[in-house]
Amino acid sequence: MMGGVVLRFARRRSSEPSLLPPLRLLRSSSFAGMSAPGIWLALGLWFGPPVDLPGAPATAPAPATAPASTSNEGAPISVTTRLTPDPSHVGDLLTLDVLVAYPSDHAINLPNGLDFAPLELVSIEPGPVESTGKDLRQRFTITLQYFDVGEAEVPSFPVTWIDPDDQVHTYTVAPHPFVVESLLANEADPQLQPADPMISLEYANVRLAEIIVAVIGGLLLATVLAIGVILLRRRDRPVYVPPPIPPHERALAELDALAREREALISAGEYQDYYLRLTEIAKRYLGARFDFEALDRTTEEIQDLLTRGQVRVEPLDPKTVITFLQDCDLVKFARLSPPEAETRDALQLVREMVERTRPVAEAAAKSEPNKPPREGAVEPEQARASGPEPPRPAEPAEPPEPPEPPEPPDQEASP
Repeated sequence: MMGGVVLRFARRRSSEPSLLPPLRLLRSSSFAGMSAPGIWLALGLWFGPPVDLPGAPATAPAPATAPASTSNEGAPISVTTRLTPDPSHVGDLLTLDVLVAYPSDHAINLPNGLDFAPLELVSIEPGPVESTGKDLRQRFTITLQYFDVGEAEVPSFPVTWIDPDDQVHTYTVAPHPFVVESLLANEADPQLQPADPMISLEYANVRLAEIIVAVIGGLLLATVLAIGVILLRRRDRPVYVPPPIPPHERALAELDALAREREALISAGEYQDYYLRLTEIAKRYLGARFDFEALDRTTEEIQDLLTRGQVRVEPLDPKTVITFLQDCDLVKFARLSPPEAETRDALQLVREMVERTRPVAEAAAKSEPNKPPREGAVEPEQARASGPEPPRPAEPAEPPEPPEPPEPPDQEASP
């Protein structure tokens, strides 16, 4: 079977023109059912020199190949073209869509080296083959450019088609007219304008620029200096804290103010207000003098601290302090109305507490650092450590020394 196919292929090789593509022959029925060696042998016979096969009749020399038909009459294909944009402007990319419809047993192609002068060819992109039922169609996209103004046309160009007998034909596409509009629509005869004068790229007003830069620089410098001065003042400015008022001075001042208001309060019957203020003065002083929180504590809590020895109020007697606070509570909470003399005695008792516990030795040491403390003065630390001392007996006063007799007058002196 393969020998008969090769023989028929050799006969077609000797009779068909060499311009036919091998693809058309491979599509024929001669290669149906052939094995790979038979196909290679057939291709070798096609591209090799003509040979005379044994037993084959002698073939006459092939006549000269006639030129391909260029007539569009009776052509089984149809070609339509569309150009966009139309109208266009100078230098626009023009897209020419070429749609070719042909029978399914035919083949088409665009020849190489198409010339579209005076248009410039940019590219040709063939599209895929599409089926329309019994027939086929293929789209070719041709991109062109034109650099002139007015009416123009895309020149005609050929489309090659091959019939079932492998005969090559040419279909000539008709020219496609189009219009290129000018961008100068308001001028009938536009002329080239002269070149614009040269301009300087420097700043138009140099002096103004210098002033602006100087002002901005001055503002920045002033801001930096102001921030530096503020920081320097904050750092060097000493913070003076007034010394705290000594507890005994504050207590005595409050007692004096209360003593001036005592008669008015007692006359108005404001015993509770009077004793409340007196109790606050006493508690505030005792707490500041002996370093414990007394103002916010009740009488029972202060009594508990003094009884257990957690707070020492020497040289004061803890029983005296507790009795005073309890008497004040009777007036504040039981609303008793003590006699006027008792109100005066209560204020005097608080004043004596302050006077007895005021730091006399410390004040004297601060005022006269080189002077020894007076005899009989009690240091606060010593008073807290040793407690109240018994009174010392008075020492007998020494008799004063008799005055020296006056010196006798000089006897040798003349009267």
